Amino acid sequence: MRIIIRGARLLDPNQALDCVADVLVRNGVIEIIGNLTDTPFDGHVDTQVNAKGMILSPSFVDLNTCLRDLNQIQKGTIASETLAAASAGFTHLCPSPDTQPCSDSGSVISLIKSKAEAAGFCDLLPVAALTKDLKGAALSNMESLSRAGCIGFSNAGFDISDNTVLLRCYEYAATFGLKVLVQAQDEKLGGGHMHAGPTATRMGLDGIPVIAETLSISRHLQLMQHTGVEGHFNQLSSAQGVALIRQAKAQGIKVTADVGIAHLCFTDSAIEGYRSQYHVQPPLREELDREALVAGIKDGTIDAICSAHQPHESAAKCAPFAATESGMAVYDMLVPLIQTLVDAGELTWMHAIVALSSNSASIAKNEITGLTVGKRANLTLIDPNHSWTLDEASQLSHGTNQALANQTLKARVKLTLKQGQISYAL
Repeated sequence: MRIIIRGARLLDPNQALDCVADVLVRNGVIEIIGNLTDTPFDGHVDTQVNAKGMILSPSFVDLNTCLRDLNQIQKGTIASETLAAASAGFTHLCPSPDTQPCSDSGSVISLIKSKAEAAGFCDLLPVAALTKDLKGAALSNMESLSRAGCIGFSNAGFDISDNTVLLRCYEYAATFGLKVLVQAQDEKLGGGHMHAGPTATRMGLDGIPVIAETLSISRHLQLMQHTGVEGHFNQLSSAQGVALIRQAKAQGIKVTADVGIAHLCFTDSAIEGYRSQYHVQPPLREELDREALVAGIKDGTIDAICSAHQPHESAAKCAPFAATESGMAVYDMLVPLIQTLVDAGELTWMHAIVALSSNSASIAKNEITGLTVGKRANLTLIDPNHSWTLDEASQLSHGTNQALANQTLKARVKLTLKQGQISYAL
């Protein structure tokens, strides 16, 4: 199979590559990068794309997503959500372990991976449960789950309050060289429904203070430093949290971090009017926090951007705000949200690709392919000027909790290649 992408702007952080060129992919491999205008071809070209004005980059790796399925098909299926992920430029996903049943056994991991393989849109790099059934009482069989293909271990959004259990988890993971992923929020302080600030007070909603995040980060960092385990923080939400990660890296602690795209783009003011589409965990915080998260991406304190995709059915968001389920369906609007940051001058596309591709792939221990002749073609082609409306006809995720539903958006993925095969085409 031959695919020619003509005249795209090639962006590859691993090579500091930023140029306009043509790319030929044959039999799943990048064969030529250069000017193909006068290049003769012996045989048929299956697909040609005029990519003038578009961006071609290594494909994206998502470090935090919820794919639903199993016993939650009313929210989405692995087939529907991996297709939506491919439409956002992703070829590799790290699904959260809070599935039903929980991802704490090799059989559940095998089932999830086989469903994704059958769908064919994205490859899974599963994150398994750190404790059995995510209950924080007993360690999962981490070494066995690692052999089953899991790239790391997390207790998802469930805090482990027992320090002895948490210490044993980290000691075990460190012994076998396993990565631990943390969603840092203290269980007792995190019992509210939105950021604790003037907006929450005005709306009469229970708030979640920033210290719920920072206290948890500090606790986990001390245990990481004590055990030497390799740690990653999912979904930072606050300026103080960013500062703690920056300090930890300066001290030489083996730690990385990501931020959800929603926290880079929205603040708690979006909840005005009790808009449940913006009910997420960790909560959207204030503008100063959002600006600090953006700055953390730019200076490298925050390594990656994740989707934190959580599709829901309509009923999950149709209740008084405090009673609605938290989470936002993100894949259909991720690229337009990046484009809003680019248009505002807050990030460049190179910043975004570092955070969505090269850094996230490194954290997930996935092979970094890049735009290199001879490498497998895991590629994303983005049209930054494409104008479209996000509605029921255009969205691919089954989640109805689309924060930007029925709005006109700018930028869209034109083509995603996984191992040289088209996994999504607009």
